[in-house]
Amino acid sequence: MLALVGATPTAFNLAPVLPQQQAARCSGLEMAISTPSKSMPFLTAPACQSSGLVGAEAGFDPLYLSDFMDIKWMREAELKHGRICMMATVGIIAQELFSLPGIAGYDPNPVTACSTVAPDVLIQVVGVMAWAEIFFNKGKFFTTNMFEDKSRVPGNVGFDPLKFGDNKAARERLELAELKNGRLAMLAFSGMIHQVFVTGKPVLASVGDIFAAP
Repeated sequence: MLALVGATPTAFNLAPVLPQQQAARCSGLEMAISTPSKSMPFLTAPACQSSGLVGAEAGFDPLYLSDFMDIKWMREAELKHGRICMMATVGIIAQELFSLPGIAGYDPNPVTACSTVAPDVLIQVVGVMAWAEIFFNKGKFFTTNMFEDKSRVPGNVGFDPLKFGDNKAARERLELAELKNGRLAMLAFSGMIHQVFVTGKPVLASVGDIFAAP
């Protein structure tokens, strides 16, 4: 035992490692991500980042949904929800201030209005929505058939009466603006409707309560 304890480091090949040698050994380690996400550089880029769709180049997809779902189908859904919420954020305020004459059961509260308005009015709303979905999608709603036509652009329903799309640069700018405004509107409408749930009052009627002095 004493012989082992007294043995020199050279006998066991335990020569001290110099700092220069340590650096040389560690220099071969590579911690960088080969293709990082532009929005979240500590994650690998999702499939949407290279999809070529306007606004998708930021690569924000932390759940990697675009890796196993059709990115065009998801963009179609995102644009539709954004457009609906852009109209809804205006409508939720407008119906609080104005009402059509002769509408039975008018209620400025958008939550309780669903139960006070006449059933035929709700049927008309749902009917128009159903017609629009069937007409513009040509009866194709699923990821397996919605984009069988490879030339189809997500969200393009052919409505451009002022011909903004004829200018390619202007079209890309407006498409990105629509996408960003739609995302903002989805957040705004979610906040508005939850404000109504919490306060029990229409949006504008509850603003005074929210900012009132304690």
